[in-house]
Amino acid sequence: MTVFEAMRRRRMHRQYRPEPPDQETLERLVYAAGRAQVARPGIRHLIVITDPRIVHTLRQACPGFVNDAPMAIAICSDLERSEEESGIRGVEVVSRLDAGASAAFMAIAAPALEIGVCKITSWSEEVVQAILGLPDHVRPEVLMAVGIPVANPSKPLKGFQPSVHADRFGHPWGAP
Repeated sequence: MTVFEAMRRRRMHRQYRPEPPDQETLERLVYAAGRAQVARPGIRHLIVITDPRIVHTLRQACPGFVNDAPMAIAICSDLERSEEESGIRGVEVVSRLDAGASAAFMAIAAPALEIGVCKITSWSEEVVQAILGLPDHVRPEVLMAVGIPVANPSKPLKGFQPSVHADRFGHPWGAP
C-alpha cells in the first residue's frame, strides 16, 4: 500500500472486534510510532496497554474513550529530558509536536496493517499518569485506542478540509 493510499484509507474507528491485534502487528505499529520525528533520543516513551483491567480503568476515567477497542497505546514525553535538550519550549511545544507526529504515523500505518486506531480526545493528564504509573517527569501526550475494526464499521465523517492560505492569512491559495 502506498503512503497516499494509507492516508486515503486512514480513519478513526470506534467499533472493534474483542480480540487484540497479534504481537507481530503490534510490533509493526510500535515501529511506525517510533519512526516519527523526535527532537532528541530518550524523550518519547510508548506504553502498550493490553491488560483488560487497565483498559477498562482508562475507559472509565477518560470521557473521550468512546470506542470498544481492546487495547491502547499511550505516547508519553520525558519532560526532564525534553527540557535538557530544548529548554522550556521543548516541554511546552516540541514534545507535544513529536507525540502528535508519532500518533499520525500510527494512524497512517494502521490501514496497511489492517487494524484500526482512534485518538482518545478527552482525559486528564494527572489521572492517566496515575493509572499508568508514570513518574512525575513523564507526561502522557496522546492516547490511541487500538484494535481490529469490525467488518462493517459505521461510515467515517467526511469533509474536514483545512483552510489554505497563500503567503498571508486571508489570501486564498490555489495549487497551480
